[in-house]
Amino acid sequence: MSDIIMLVMVLSIAGLAAGVMAGLLGVGGGIIMVPVLFQAFIFLEVPEAIQMHLAVGTSLAIIIVTSMQSVRAHAKLGSVDIETIKLWALPIIIGASSGAILARLISADGLKGLFALLALTLGFRILLMPQNSEVIERKLPQIFEILGAGLIGLLSALMGIGGGTFSVPFMALLGKSMHKSVGTSAGIGFFIAVPAALGFVWAGQGSGGLPPYSVGFVNALAFLVMIPTTLIGAPYGARLAHRLEKRKLQIIFSCFLFLMGGRMLYALLV
Repeated sequence: MSDIIMLVMVLSIAGLAAGVMAGLLGVGGGIIMVPVLFQAFIFLEVPEAIQMHLAVGTSLAIIIVTSMQSVRAHAKLGSVDIETIKLWALPIIIGASSGAILARLISADGLKGLFALLALTLGFRILLMPQNSEVIERKLPQIFEILGAGLIGLLSALMGIGGGTFSVPFMALLGKSMHKSVGTSAGIGFFIAVPAALGFVWAGQGSGGLPPYSVGFVNALAFLVMIPTTLIGAPYGARLAHRLEKRKLQIIFSCFLFLMGGRMLYALLV
Protein backbone atom coordinates (compact mmCIF):
# COMPACT_ATOMS: atom_id res chain seq x y z
CA MET A 1 0.00 0.00 0.00
CA SER A 2 2.84 2.42 0.82
CA ASP A 3 4.26 1.88 -2.68
CA ILE A 4 0.94 2.81 -4.26
CA ILE A 5 0.70 5.94 -2.09
CA MET A 6 4.24 6.93 -3.14
CA LEU A 7 3.35 6.36 -6.79
CA VAL A 8 0.26 8.57 -6.50
CA MET A 9 2.33 11.30 -4.81
CA VAL A 10 4.99 11.20 -7.54
CA LEU A 11 2.37 11.37 -10.30
CA SER A 12 0.63 14.28 -8.53
CA ILE A 13 3.86 16.28 -8.17
CA ALA A 14 4.76 15.55 -11.80
CA GLY A 15 1.31 16.78 -12.81
CA LEU A 16 1.84 20.04 -10.93
CA ALA A 17 5.23 20.58 -12.59
CA ALA A 18 3.75 19.77 -15.99
CA GLY A 19 0.94 22.27 -15.44
CA VAL A 20 3.34 25.07 -14.52
CA MET A 21 5.48 24.20 -17.55
CA ALA A 22 2.41 24.24 -19.78
CA GLY A 23 1.46 27.74 -18.67
CA LEU A 24 4.99 29.16 -18.60
CA LEU A 25 6.27 27.89 -21.93
CA GLY A 26 3.12 27.07 -23.90
CA VAL A 27 3.97 23.37 -23.92
CA GLY A 28 1.68 20.53 -22.91
CA GLY A 29 3.96 19.27 -20.14
CA GLY A 30 4.59 15.98 -21.93
CA ILE A 31 8.34 16.30 -21.53
CA ILE A 32 7.80 15.87 -17.79
CA MET A 33 4.87 13.46 -17.91
CA VAL A 34 6.22 10.93 -20.43
CA PRO A 35 9.35 9.91 -18.44
CA VAL A 36 7.42 9.88 -15.13
CA LEU A 37 4.63 7.75 -16.60
CA PHE A 38 7.22 5.49 -18.22
CA GLN A 39 8.79 4.82 -14.80
CA ALA A 40 5.34 4.35 -13.26
CA PHE A 41 4.47 1.65 -15.76
CA ILE A 42 7.80 -0.06 -15.08
CA PHE A 43 6.87 -0.01 -11.38
CA LEU A 44 3.50 -1.56 -12.23
CA GLU A 45 5.33 -4.31 -14.15
CA VAL A 46 3.69 -3.48 -17.46
CA PRO A 47 5.29 -5.46 -20.33
CA GLU A 48 8.30 -3.63 -21.74
CA ALA A 49 6.91 -3.70 -25.28
CA ILE A 50 4.05 -1.34 -24.38
CA GLN A 51 5.50 0.80 -21.56
CA MET A 52 6.46 3.70 -23.82
CA HIS A 53 3.26 3.53 -25.85
CA LEU A 54 1.22 3.80 -22.65
CA ALA A 55 3.35 6.69 -21.38
CA VAL A 56 2.99 8.65 -24.63
CA GLY A 57 -0.75 7.93 -25.04
CA THR A 58 -1.58 8.83 -21.45
CA SER A 59 0.51 12.00 -21.65
CA LEU A 60 -1.39 13.11 -24.76
CA ALA A 61 -4.73 12.50 -23.04
CA ILE A 62 -3.64 14.68 -20.09
CA ILE A 63 -2.44 17.40 -22.48
CA ILE A 64 -6.01 17.73 -23.82
CA VAL A 65 -6.99 19.14 -20.43
CA THR A 66 -3.80 21.06 -19.61
CA SER A 67 -3.81 22.85 -22.96
CA MET A 68 -7.41 24.01 -22.44
CA GLN A 69 -6.57 25.38 -18.99
CA SER A 70 -3.37 27.01 -20.22
CA VAL A 71 -4.91 28.72 -23.26
CA ARG A 72 -7.74 30.15 -21.13
CA ALA A 73 -5.18 31.69 -18.78
CA HIS A 74 -3.18 33.17 -21.69
CA ALA A 75 -6.35 34.41 -23.45
CA LYS A 76 -7.25 36.47 -20.37
CA LEU A 77 -3.85 38.12 -20.72
CA GLY A 78 -4.39 38.84 -24.43
CA SER A 79 -1.59 36.63 -25.75
CA VAL A 80 -3.43 34.17 -28.01
CA ASP A 81 -3.37 34.66 -31.80
CA ILE A 82 -6.74 33.25 -32.88
CA GLU A 83 -6.00 33.69 -36.60
CA THR A 84 -2.90 31.50 -36.34
CA ILE A 85 -4.88 28.81 -34.52
CA LYS A 86 -7.57 28.86 -37.24
CA LEU A 87 -4.96 28.52 -39.99
CA TRP A 88 -3.00 25.78 -38.24
CA ALA A 89 -5.86 23.69 -36.80
CA LEU A 90 -6.55 21.38 -39.79
CA PRO A 91 -2.90 20.63 -40.73
CA ILE A 92 -2.11 20.11 -37.04
CA ILE A 93 -4.95 17.58 -36.74
CA ILE A 94 -3.86 15.75 -39.91
CA GLY A 95 -0.22 15.69 -38.78
CA ALA A 96 -1.05 14.52 -35.25
CA SER A 97 -3.32 11.75 -36.53
CA SER A 98 -0.58 10.57 -38.88
CA GLY A 99 1.97 10.65 -36.06
CA ALA A 100 -0.19 8.47 -33.82
CA ILE A 101 -0.47 5.88 -36.60
CA LEU A 102 3.26 5.98 -37.39
CA ALA A 103 4.36 5.76 -33.74
CA ARG A 104 4.65 1.98 -33.81
CA LEU A 105 6.54 1.90 -37.12
CA ILE A 106 9.55 4.03 -36.17
CA SER A 107 12.37 2.68 -34.02
CA ALA A 108 12.93 4.13 -30.57
CA ASP A 109 16.48 5.16 -31.47
CA GLY A 110 15.23 6.93 -34.59
CA LEU A 111 12.79 8.98 -32.52
CA LYS A 112 15.40 9.83 -29.91
CA GLY A 113 17.90 11.00 -32.53
CA LEU A 114 15.32 13.14 -34.33
CA PHE A 115 14.07 14.65 -31.09
CA ALA A 116 17.57 15.50 -29.86
CA LEU A 117 18.59 17.10 -33.16
CA LEU A 118 15.47 19.28 -33.40
CA ALA A 119 15.44 20.30 -29.75
CA LEU A 120 19.10 21.36 -29.70
CA THR A 121 18.85 23.19 -33.03
CA LEU A 122 15.75 25.11 -31.99
CA GLY A 123 17.28 25.89 -28.60
CA PHE A 124 20.22 27.63 -30.25
CA ARG A 125 17.84 29.41 -32.64
CA ILE A 126 15.84 30.92 -29.78
CA LEU A 127 18.92 31.77 -27.70
CA LEU A 128 20.58 33.63 -30.59
CA MET A 129 17.49 35.57 -31.67
CA PRO A 130 18.15 39.32 -32.22
CA GLN A 131 17.26 41.40 -29.19
CA ASN A 132 15.52 44.21 -31.06
CA SER A 133 12.79 45.94 -29.11
CA GLU A 134 10.58 46.02 -32.18
CA VAL A 135 8.97 42.76 -33.30
CA ILE A 136 8.70 42.48 -37.07
CA GLU A 137 6.11 39.93 -38.13
CA ARG A 138 6.99 38.22 -41.39
CA LYS A 139 4.27 37.70 -43.99
CA LEU A 140 5.30 34.42 -45.57
CA PRO A 141 3.16 32.32 -47.95
CA GLN A 142 0.44 30.46 -46.06
CA ILE A 143 1.58 27.15 -47.51
CA PHE A 144 4.81 27.54 -45.50
CA GLU A 145 2.85 27.86 -42.27
CA ILE A 146 0.46 25.04 -43.21
CA LEU A 147 3.27 22.58 -43.97
CA GLY A 148 5.11 23.61 -40.82
CA ALA A 149 1.98 23.13 -38.72
CA GLY A 150 1.44 19.65 -40.15
CA LEU A 151 5.03 18.68 -39.33
CA ILE A 152 4.65 20.06 -35.80
CA GLY A 153 1.55 17.92 -35.30
CA LEU A 154 3.30 14.82 -36.62
CA LEU A 155 6.45 15.16 -34.50
CA SER A 156 4.54 16.12 -31.36
CA ALA A 157 2.24 13.10 -31.59
CA LEU A 158 5.21 10.79 -32.05
CA MET A 159 6.82 12.16 -28.88
CA GLY A 160 3.75 12.54 -26.66
CA ILE A 161 4.15 16.31 -26.24
CA GLY A 162 1.83 19.27 -26.75
CA GLY A 163 3.75 20.90 -29.59
CA GLY A 164 5.17 23.97 -27.86
CA THR A 165 8.68 22.58 -28.27
CA PHE A 166 8.31 23.14 -32.01
CA SER A 167 5.51 25.68 -32.43
CA VAL A 168 7.01 28.38 -30.18
CA PRO A 169 10.33 28.52 -32.12
CA PHE A 170 8.42 28.26 -35.42
CA MET A 171 6.22 31.24 -34.50
CA ALA A 172 9.31 33.12 -33.36
CA LEU A 173 10.78 32.42 -36.81
CA LEU A 174 7.66 34.04 -38.28
CA GLY A 175 8.40 37.12 -36.19
CA LYS A 176 5.68 36.77 -33.55
CA SER A 177 6.43 38.04 -30.06
CA MET A 178 7.68 35.52 -27.50
CA HIS A 179 4.69 36.01 -25.20
CA LYS A 180 2.17 35.64 -28.04
CA SER A 181 4.01 32.57 -29.35
CA VAL A 182 3.79 30.91 -25.93
CA GLY A 183 0.10 31.76 -25.49
CA THR A 184 -0.89 30.63 -28.99
CA SER A 185 1.08 27.42 -28.65
CA ALA A 186 -1.00 26.49 -25.62
CA GLY A 187 -4.11 26.51 -27.82
CA ILE A 188 -2.41 24.55 -30.60
CA GLY A 189 -1.62 21.79 -28.10
CA PHE A 190 -5.31 20.92 -27.89
CA PHE A 191 -5.53 20.23 -31.63
CA ILE A 192 -2.47 17.99 -31.37
CA ALA A 193 -3.52 16.05 -28.29
CA VAL A 194 -7.12 15.14 -29.22
CA PRO A 195 -6.48 13.23 -32.49
CA ALA A 196 -3.18 11.84 -31.25
CA ALA A 197 -4.68 10.50 -28.00
CA LEU A 198 -7.58 8.95 -29.92
CA GLY A 199 -5.03 7.36 -32.24
CA PHE A 200 -3.23 5.76 -29.29
CA VAL A 201 -6.55 4.54 -27.89
CA TRP A 202 -7.24 2.87 -31.24
CA ALA A 203 -3.70 1.51 -31.63
CA GLY A 204 -3.79 -0.13 -28.21
CA GLN A 205 -7.03 -2.03 -28.67
CA GLY A 206 -6.47 -5.73 -28.06
CA SER A 207 -2.90 -5.32 -26.81
CA GLY A 208 -1.91 -7.84 -24.18
CA GLY A 209 -0.55 -6.87 -20.78
CA LEU A 210 -2.38 -3.56 -20.43
CA PRO A 211 -2.68 -2.47 -16.77
CA PRO A 212 -6.13 -2.06 -15.17
CA TYR A 213 -8.24 0.94 -16.21
CA SER A 214 -6.54 1.25 -19.61
CA VAL A 215 -8.41 2.25 -22.75
CA GLY A 216 -6.03 1.25 -25.50
CA PHE A 217 -2.71 2.97 -24.81
CA VAL A 218 -4.27 5.49 -22.40
CA ASN A 219 -4.39 4.66 -18.69
CA ALA A 220 -7.40 6.27 -17.04
CA LEU A 221 -6.05 5.87 -13.49
CA ALA A 222 -2.85 7.84 -14.18
CA PHE A 223 -4.94 10.38 -16.11
CA LEU A 224 -7.25 10.97 -13.13
CA VAL A 225 -4.39 11.20 -10.63
CA MET A 226 -2.42 13.80 -12.61
CA ILE A 227 -5.22 16.01 -13.95
CA PRO A 228 -6.08 17.92 -10.72
CA THR A 229 -2.53 19.11 -10.09
CA THR A 230 -1.92 20.03 -13.75
CA LEU A 231 -5.02 22.22 -13.64
CA ILE A 232 -3.68 23.95 -10.53
CA GLY A 233 -0.25 24.56 -12.06
CA ALA A 234 -1.17 25.90 -15.53
CA PRO A 235 -2.60 29.33 -14.49
CA TYR A 236 0.42 30.00 -12.25
CA GLY A 237 2.76 29.26 -15.14
CA ALA A 238 0.84 31.58 -17.48
CA ARG A 239 0.96 34.47 -15.00
CA LEU A 240 4.66 33.88 -14.40
CA ALA A 241 5.32 34.01 -18.17
CA HIS A 242 3.83 37.51 -18.35
CA ARG A 243 5.95 38.76 -15.45
CA LEU A 244 9.17 37.81 -17.19
CA GLU A 245 11.01 39.97 -19.68
CA LYS A 246 11.25 38.72 -23.26
CA ARG A 247 14.94 37.86 -22.93
CA LYS A 248 14.45 35.90 -19.71
CA LEU A 249 11.62 33.93 -21.29
CA GLN A 250 13.84 33.17 -24.29
CA ILE A 251 16.66 31.94 -22.04
CA ILE A 252 14.28 29.73 -20.04
CA PHE A 253 12.82 28.24 -23.20
CA SER A 254 16.28 27.63 -24.68
CA CYS A 255 17.44 25.88 -21.50
CA PHE A 256 14.27 23.81 -21.61
CA LEU A 257 15.09 22.70 -25.17
CA PHE A 258 18.76 22.00 -24.32
CA LEU A 259 17.66 19.86 -21.36
CA MET A 260 15.28 17.82 -23.50
CA GLY A 261 17.70 17.46 -26.39
CA GLY A 262 20.58 16.51 -24.12
CA ARG A 263 18.47 13.96 -22.26
CA MET A 264 17.41 12.29 -25.51
CA LEU A 265 20.96 12.35 -26.88
CA TYR A 266 22.23 10.70 -23.69
CA ALA A 267 19.52 8.05 -23.91
CA LEU A 268 20.51 7.39 -27.51
CA LEU A 269 24.24 7.03 -26.80
CA VAL A 270 24.22 4.98 -23.58
